[in-house]
Amino acid sequence: MLRDFCRFAGVTRFETLFPRMPEGWARHFDRYEWTGAVDLASNHIRVSDRFSHPPLEAFEPERLTVPSIVIPYQGLIVNGWADPVAAAVFVDALNAHALDQWAGDNARIALVINPHDPNGSAETLKAHRGDSRVGAITIPLTTAMLGQGIWDPVYRVVEEANWPVIIHFSGVEGAYLGAPPLAGAPHTNALSRHILMPHLAESNLASLVFEGTFYRFPRLQVVLAGFGFKWLPSLLRRMDQEWRNFRSDMPWVKDKPSAMVMRNVWVTTYPAGEATRPDTWEGEFSDELSRRLVFSSNAPFDSDDEQAVEAALGGKWLDRIASNSLELSGIVAAGR
Repeated sequence: MLRDFCRFAGVTRFETLFPRMPEGWARHFDRYEWTGAVDLASNHIRVSDRFSHPPLEAFEPERLTVPSIVIPYQGLIVNGWADPVAAAVFVDALNAHALDQWAGDNARIALVINPHDPNGSAETLKAHRGDSRVGAITIPLTTAMLGQGIWDPVYRVVEEANWPVIIHFSGVEGAYLGAPPLAGAPHTNALSRHILMPHLAESNLASLVFEGTFYRFPRLQVVLAGFGFKWLPSLLRRMDQEWRNFRSDMPWVKDKPSAMVMRNVWVTTYPAGEATRPDTWEGEFSDELSRRLVFSSNAPFDSDDEQAVEAALGGKWLDRIASNSLELSGIVAAGR
């Protein structure tokens, strides 16, 4: 994680990567007891040389030819940290680096918040309102579901700034104490955890809907990125059915859950390779629901591009996804 991040950023030491980080904290993150722990923790998924990969190239925003949101993905791992102060220092420095080095004409940054301090994160976000380099925020997932009121200070700032909230897993979910668990119980292998990552999206989507978040913040736009999308129709059918059966238990939910999703939630294409043969699943997507699918690449890691999406889904879906992405951009820009 850490070494890949340093290579991706084109540097080797935290003092160079984060010039705005206080010197004492830079030394803290550069000590082997910290870098070694991160490196060893990531090794549990490597069972052969098949899982090794060459160093990533440094990200250069000028390479982007279309308007894009860049997520400083490495900051998402703080959801498994036990030290909330270190997490705050890390994401603040990471955000500063991303704004200075990764923002560009076609690249806007999704600021990572410190999930261990939503109130403090909200105050930090206020300082970035009006910054044209910022295009979204991203929340590292924790054991506090996204519909719970503790996130309201963050959502309030986000809604005022017209930023979407992008949710992407860090990869430590279900593996470390403090990170959100996966369904049932801890899983002892990386493959199971990877397969079950969509459960995080489903659980948090249910939380957002049934805990009234979209009534408190009707203009909030949430993008579930990297979880795939074929699971969405079946989840919405179940949510609508149980809402009809038990709506008296939650009278504050006055609309069908699927109707709220159509207004406030988006899912992304990655990994498109999991959705080949549209003839077997596209019938579950109404025209309205199909408008909630937007493109994500997952670059510079194992990623999709336009050709990969077209090969998996076909030209009709590619055109639709391009139109959807423009619609999301328009909603955010208009503050609707």
